[in-house]
Amino acid sequence: MKITWMTQGSFLFESKGLRIVADPYMSDCLEAKGVKRMQPYPLSFEELKPDMLLCTHDHLDHLDPETVEKLGVMYPDCVFAGPVSCCRHFTELGIDKSRQLLLTRGQAVNFRGIKIIPVFAKHSDPEAVGAVFETDGKKLYLSGDSEYSDELFSADTRDCDMLLICINGRLGNMNIDDALQVVDELKPQAALPMHYGLFAENTVAPQPFIDGCITRGVKSFEMQTGKGFEL
Repeated sequence: MKITWMTQGSFLFESKGLRIVADPYMSDCLEAKGVKRMQPYPLSFEELKPDMLLCTHDHLDHLDPETVEKLGVMYPDCVFAGPVSCCRHFTELGIDKSRQLLLTRGQAVNFRGIKIIPVFAKHSDPEAVGAVFETDGKKLYLSGDSEYSDELFSADTRDCDMLLICINGRLGNMNIDDALQVVDELKPQAALPMHYGLFAENTVAPQPFIDGCITRGVKSFEMQTGKGFEL
């Protein structure tokens, strides 16, 4: 699997010739609410070419209506996946239900050879999920937006090769200490921080988390947006 951090909680996952984009915020729709992005999305709509758009929950920086509508028109074969709250919003944005894939916690789905397991997330959208991806003999856990909870720990989230975890500590997300507790419990081979650096009102320096992981013998580094790496 090739992984590219796209800003905030958004990633592009590439495996088996497929491109899955998670939580893309490509517009400036939050600027109307006084929240201005600090960096652009690293790929254009023409470059993204998604086979699946996966939204972990229905908040504007994860399910961006402008992005969903445009990708829905540009890529008629793209599948739109998410929990009930997201599927409801997809429908409102004109995405036909035949193109939607409902993600229910604990119920694995197979997307053309890639196993996706929606898992618990504790967030202000009560239907929010994280996602575990199993492909190419590897297992990756994307936390999505979540506060700390013992319910994050399950057979699905354990024994991961990589954990991608929120660290910003605001608006229903874990802070660095919380995220390190998850690392202590799940013991992934590698853990990388995300959900920072896009909005000045909602960011944090990632180095303390990275240092904490390395101290624990868990690989970690700061991802660069738009620059992919292989798992």
